[in-house]
Amino acid sequence: MPRHGEVIVIGDANVDIIVHYPSFKNEDRTLVEFRNPVMVGGGTASNTAHALGVLGVHCTFVGTVGDDSYGRFALADLAEAGVDVSLLSVRSDLNTVGVFAFVDERGERYLWGWPRENQSFKVIDESEELFRRARNAAWVHSSGMSLVYDTSARSTITRVFKEAYAAGVPTSFDLNLRVDDGVLDPDYSAALQEILPFVTHLLGSGPDEYTYLGDGSWKDNARALSNQNRTVIARDGSRGCMAFTDAQCLELPAFKVVVEDTVGAGDDYNAGYIYAMLSGHSLAEALQYGNAVSGFAVAHKGARTTPNTRELEEFIKTHSSL
Repeated sequence: MPRHGEVIVIGDANVDIIVHYPSFKNEDRTLVEFRNPVMVGGGTASNTAHALGVLGVHCTFVGTVGDDSYGRFALADLAEAGVDVSLLSVRSDLNTVGVFAFVDERGERYLWGWPRENQSFKVIDESEELFRRARNAAWVHSSGMSLVYDTSARSTITRVFKEAYAAGVPTSFDLNLRVDDGVLDPDYSAALQEILPFVTHLLGSGPDEYTYLGDGSWKDNARALSNQNRTVIARDGSRGCMAFTDAQCLELPAFKVVVEDTVGAGDDYNAGYIYAMLSGHSLAEALQYGNAVSGFAVAHKGARTTPNTRELEEFIKTHSSL
């Protein structure tokens, strides 16, 4: 089990509403199946916090939701997983985002967030209690989703990382880059450069994200971001993952599974990695745990299908790597 101490996860919380296209059996569009929409908890940071809670980690989620049905759902979903929501603000003047995931007959997803105004995930207020707990935490984690906009969420998360790093607390950050037509958003890039010196574990997708963080290949770019104080993790889907430090490069294959749903796979990986590091495992073992939690999750439908510790250990024993 993880060593004693609080894990602070700070960032976005919302809900995902999964809507499948109706299925037709001919060109006359005779209806075959119409599946009911499903609402589940969502948000890149919230997904990781939820997964850590299921894994038995003492995890506190910091963020903001609206005083609305989506917000109440998101809060209750985290609390049910054992996540401490005492630092999750509820605001009547803000809206919790519902992300509609329209799924076509090929399984491709088309996302649309609503409401579009006064979105709660952009707001995280500073407080001395938050900074005190961050300085005394066992780990601090966040996601780039909350750095996309120049709002209080960006500035508060950046300061939390500075405070935690100065206190010697491990920090992890999942990139969630914003790339438009092959160009990294310059405002996001500037925000990333501001927080990066205080990140001790940087996570992201190899080909989809590290490609845009340098002039070399995605592997070269990921390696260049590692140093004596920072480990860089590159997830690579069905091919597994890689880790870069100033002294070594590790590569672990993914587990063999039949994929049902990849929503939140990276967020679940992050939870497995953090769980293993807090449990005293080696870096190579932490990569394996990240792959295992992600592999278990994608073999089930929905973004909130993290294994508990018993299921996780059984999965590792019974599934082979690719």
